[in-house]
Amino acid sequence: MRLFWMKNKVLIATLLAVLVLGVAFWGGLRLFEGNEMQDIMVRTSFAEAEATPSPMPAQADGSPATAQPTAMPAELVSEDILNTEWKYKDIFPRITQNYSYQAKTWKEGDKVDDALAEAARKKAKDIYYLLFNVGGEDHDFATAAVTRYVDEAGYRENVLRLTGKGNSFACVLTEKDLNLLIADNARFPATATVHEKEDAKEVAEYLGTTLGKGAKDWGGSRDRAGNRIDQFFAFELSDGRWITLCYTMNTLHGIQVHQDQYSMQESVCFQADVRHSEEIVHLVAEQNFVQGSPKEPAEGDMTVDQIALMYRMFLSAANGRAAERRDAEGKTVEELDYNLKDWEITYFLDKSGYRENFYHIHKDGLVDMDIAAKSGYIVHATCDGLYNPDDDLKLINIPYDKMGGVEYIHYVKYVAEQTFGKENVKEVDVNAVYDGNFCTIDAYMMDGRWYEFCFEGGRLMEIQHYAMERIDIMGWGADALYVNTVTGEEFYQEY
Repeated sequence: MRLFWMKNKVLIATLLAVLVLGVAFWGGLRLFEGNEMQDIMVRTSFAEAEATPSPMPAQADGSPATAQPTAMPAELVSEDILNTEWKYKDIFPRITQNYSYQAKTWKEGDKVDDALAEAARKKAKDIYYLLFNVGGEDHDFATAAVTRYVDEAGYRENVLRLTGKGNSFACVLTEKDLNLLIADNARFPATATVHEKEDAKEVAEYLGTTLGKGAKDWGGSRDRAGNRIDQFFAFELSDGRWITLCYTMNTLHGIQVHQDQYSMQESVCFQADVRHSEEIVHLVAEQNFVQGSPKEPAEGDMTVDQIALMYRMFLSAANGRAAERRDAEGKTVEELDYNLKDWEITYFLDKSGYRENFYHIHKDGLVDMDIAAKSGYIVHATCDGLYNPDDDLKLINIPYDKMGGVEYIHYVKYVAEQTFGKENVKEVDVNAVYDGNFCTIDAYMMDGRWYEFCFEGGRLMEIQHYAMERIDIMGWGADALYVNTVTGEEFYQEY
C-alpha cells in the first residue's frame, strides 16, 4: 500500500492540494453574501478595462510617459487559497501546488552586504513592476529581507532569497548575476482572463530571449461550482530554458525559470535537482548476481545452517509451529514440513559491488524469500497466506472494521522480534487498512531500515523491505541509489 502512495506521490499530492484548495475557496466564497459577493466579483481588472483610460501625462522633459502599474482594487485573493504557509516554507517557494524536490544541503550563508542586498531589492522591484504589474504601494521592496543560501554539496550556485513583509512575496535570484529563478506574489486582485502566451512573451523578453516552440498546459484546480481557481503553464525559451507561469483567479502571480525541459517537468530550477528523468538520472549500479555454492559461502556470509534457522524462526512465528499447524488443519508431515531440502535454498553472489550476497528460499506452499547473507535482513518475501493459529496471534477472524488494531501490531512485533531479535526492533505501527479486506503494518528497525507486512483477510501475504525510513524503492538499498549524470551526485530516491 505504501508503495502505491510513493510511486504516485506527485499525482496524489497534486490531487490532495486541489481538494484542499477547492474546499478553502468554497468556504471563502460563503463568507460573502448578496451585494458583498457581487461587489468583489465586479471589481476586477476586466471591469476596469471597460472604462476609458486617462491619457498618461508626458514627463517633465517632454519625453513620452512610461507605463505605470494598473491601480489595484482593494480586494485581494484570500491567503487561504494561496496557501503561502506551505508554499513559502522552503528556500525555493513553490509557485504551484505540485511536489518538487528541495535539496537538504542548502544552508544559510554569511550575511549579505548592504550593496548586494540593495541591488537584489532593486532587481526584485523591477521584476514585480514589469512582470506582475505591481509597484511599491503593494510591496515594500526597500525593507525586504535578503538572505544568502549556499549549497554545501557544491552542485548548485549560491542564491539570494527575498521575502516581503508578512510573506507578501517571495523571490529567489542567483547571487552571481541576480538572475531570476522564482518569483511569487501573494497580494493581488482577481482579474478577468488569462493571457498566458502574452505573459510568456514578456517574461522571455525580460530574460533576454524569445519563446521557443514547446509549451505545456499543466491544468489546475476548480471550486465546487466548476470555476477555475488556479492554472499552470510551461513554455520553452529559444535558449533551451523553460518557464512556468502560475495563475490564481486568472491573475499571474508566479514565475519559475528552469534550466531545461527536465527541470521544468519536475518543477525545479536546477538540473542538479532532477531526480526522476531517465535522460538525466540512472541507477548507480544495476543488479548483477551469479549463482554460487551454498556449501562455500564467502567470507563473512552466514552459513546455510544459520539461514535455515532464521527461516524456521520466522515461519514458526508467522505461521505457528509446524506441529500446531498440522494439528489445526489435519495435515501430515509430508504436507506441512518446515525443514528445507537442498534444492529449496540457493546462494547468489553479488557482482555489482553495491549489494550483499544472498540466499533464496523457495518453500512451495509457504514462502518465497531472499535473505541478505551478511546482515541477515529479508530483502523481500511473498507468503502463501500465513497465519498463526495461537489465540494470542490469530488474525483471520478479525472483521474489517477492526483490522490494523492491537492484534495486528502484536502479531507483527512478535514475528519481527523472533526473526531479527528483540533488540533490533524499534517500533511497530499501522500503515493502512483498505479495500474491505487488506491491511499493512510497518515494523521499524533500530538501524533505520523498515518492513511493511501486507495482509489479506488476516493472512500474511508479503513482506517489503526498505533500506531507510524515507527511501522510495523497496528491496536492496542499491536499487534506490541513483546518480544525476549532469552533476555526478549520488542520492537515494525518497518520497
